[in-house]
Amino acid sequence: MAGEDLYEKLRQIINRGVLVRLPKHRATYELLKGIFSEEEARLLTAFQKPNQPLNSSAIAQLSGFPEDEATRILDEMAYKGKILRVGSFYVLLPFVPGLFEVYFTHDRDDPERMAKAAKAYRELFYSGHPFELSAGKHPIYRVIPAVEPVKKTIEINKTLGLERQVLPYEILEEYLSKANLFAVIPCSCRNAAKYAGEPCKRTKENFCVAVGLLAKSVLDQGIGRQVSFEELMEIMKRAEKEGLVHETINIQEMAAFICNCCPCCCGFLKSVKELRNYGAICKSNFAPVINNDLCKRCDKCMKICPMDAIYHHYPHSEDLSDDMMVVREDLCIGCGLCASNCPNGAVILKKVRDSVPFKNQAEMEEQVKAGRMH
Repeated sequence: MAGEDLYEKLRQIINRGVLVRLPKHRATYELLKGIFSEEEARLLTAFQKPNQPLNSSAIAQLSGFPEDEATRILDEMAYKGKILRVGSFYVLLPFVPGLFEVYFTHDRDDPERMAKAAKAYRELFYSGHPFELSAGKHPIYRVIPAVEPVKKTIEINKTLGLERQVLPYEILEEYLSKANLFAVIPCSCRNAAKYAGEPCKRTKENFCVAVGLLAKSVLDQGIGRQVSFEELMEIMKRAEKEGLVHETINIQEMAAFICNCCPCCCGFLKSVKELRNYGAICKSNFAPVINNDLCKRCDKCMKICPMDAIYHHYPHSEDLSDDMMVVREDLCIGCGLCASNCPNGAVILKKVRDSVPFKNQAEMEEQVKAGRMH
């Protein structure tokens, strides 16, 4: 088996039992060809599905490769982020979340090959693949609001005696405090955008974070750098100043990563902004409220907003009373970047919803699969 038939078989294997599937499309084959050589693809057809651990002996037997040759190829693929190695076992990854993130975070393959894969993914993106992220009734990702504005909201609520409670999974600092190991790693989405010839417009820094066991795994592979909890929180605040949105898997339990996303590169956020794919993420439970007495109409909030959800309403009235900044609630995702970047303290966050994430990854996957509409 060779050529497109081989990559079609690999596509089918990668799709089995996963949340986000790869379509039968020319760009998919170009993507898989960019990442995997024919030799690597043939070896991977030994797997029946993603997340299935197999040792090199079983893979060699199932694929027809000599074991020493299979082991060499598998180890090289693991080093480049094409598969995972866990002890003496190897794991084929689903495409998203999985292969895309690991491959472009590792950033160890031949640059021409990575560029080919990145350009194919860009074509796949504009062919509608992001709508796989909203193929069901439940979003896979959720937005976590900015650090300091949420603290301010809690203080205001206490002062006013308001009943609406801000919960631990809504407070980034409290959410992250459950873990004890953190690693700041390269952003897969920004790396892919760079290889596709469209580098990030907001930052050149690394702000994505691996947590717990994932942090240990990447650090053991020489990727990223370990940071303390205190340094991590400073990095999160700095990410907000760069105009990046905190996102993670839509669960209450501590997730394996926190993304700090831009609207020009992030597969989720970009699809929401450019394709209006709002079903791909769960908005935070907060919305900005602008105090017009404190607001100086400097337009900082409008410029930093990742969704272009704020605009300057220039006055019509003679007394200029309608000169104000206006929030488009339909576009706002509740990230709080406007509040954390306002130089005059004119923007606060108000809790306006009570959306509750899934308890854990297993529940999320079960409900997302059950609610799929296509």
